[in-house]
Amino acid sequence: KKHERCMEKLLRSYKNDVSRLLDIARCCIVFDSLQHLLLGFKAMASDPEIVIERIKNRLSTGYNASETAGYRNVSVNLRLVGTQAQALGCELHVCEVQFLLLDFAQLKTFSCHQRYVKARNSKGS
Repeated sequence: KKHERCMEKLLRSYKNDVSRLLDIARCCIVFDSLQHLLLGFKAMASDPEIVIERIKNRLSTGYNASETAGYRNVSVNLRLVGTQAQALGCELHVCEVQFLLLDFAQLKTFSCHQRYVKARNSKGS
């Protein structure tokens, strides 16, 4: 996440509480099917060196996709807690892994992101 967006999110959404800013380091894994996405998620969730802090399931049928301009994914905030992470002193750092279906990844363009930013900004979050 870019510095400007971090500051914006801290001020707008988190009342300057930096402990709530969880997605500074973020990556995306693209899957060609829901079944493969689920296998990838299960593999990550069963890894003893990973602690899952939060899951946002934007693929759920109960999720209102208008909140993200139609964008859908599964967003997982996690910490790496293995011996290597501990040796580096980063076991408390929370990062985000986005599980994304190929069809949504192909729609992810600059103009699509701009629509999302506009929708997010109109909500003030």
